[in-house]
Amino acid sequence: MHHTAATLRSARRVLVTGLHDASLEAASAACDLAEALGAAIDFGEADVDRPAGPTIARAGAVTADPEEMRDRADLVILWGCDPAQANPAVAAFVPLQATVLRMPPPGADSVAAARLVHVLVRGGVPPAGGAWVEACIAARDAIHRASCVAIITLDSAHQLGLEPWAITHLVREIAHAKPAFEVPLGRGGHAAAAAVCTWRYGAAGAIARADRDGGRFLPGEASARRLIERGEVDCVVAVGQLADDVAQALSRCPGSIDVIRLDASPEPLRELCGAVAVA
Repeated sequence: MHHTAATLRSARRVLVTGLHDASLEAASAACDLAEALGAAIDFGEADVDRPAGPTIARAGAVTADPEEMRDRADLVILWGCDPAQANPAVAAFVPLQATVLRMPPPGADSVAAARLVHVLVRGGVPPAGGAWVEACIAARDAIHRASCVAIITLDSAHQLGLEPWAITHLVREIAHAKPAFEVPLGRGGHAAAAAVCTWRYGAAGAIARADRDGGRFLPGEASARRLIERGEVDCVVAVGQLADDVAQALSRCPGSIDVIRLDASPEPLRELCGAVAVA
């Protein structure tokens, strides 16, 4: 352990990442270690890997667990995803009696469709258009008839983050009139780590330097994948399971980065943090 602590102390810049399905205690211990090292900390969430991350944060996503969808929703919108394939466990919570819509319509840009439905829900006049506009009008009508709306989403491939931004604003607009929430398929694995980072640093990841008095949130720039790909870190503390993108980035630079692997439990993290403090 002291050898590992010496390796961390001698590193130019350390990244703490991983923590898939970790507990709050383990996430807190990982943050303690990152603070002791002045390390970057990020867990591989798609939202903070995009430059539009701060916009999403300011929008204020309204999300819920699948159980709430099961108990309350009578309209379920599958936005660019098929939960039966992406996450069957979530698909099992879609209420049998609910109306299910698939969006965006075939041939439509996802951002444009979300923005149009948003405008229509607010009472805007639909533009002249083809079948995709008619589908958005039908979605508006279904939303107006519903008593509770759930929109199931998957991590977007949109590089600027405009799709999740548009959907977040749509959900918030619906929620002004009736219960509405997003059920994200791809964000549950880092929930504890994201929560602890948000409490301490004001954001769920992409923290350039872990510091409770001034951690900087740099979406895109300080995501784990980008730090590794740009060669800005020379040591990675991999706690438990890594996000796929982070693991792939590490595999492309074998030997150039020291990788310290730890279990995603509080004890080894606390022990290493103590060793770093006395090194």
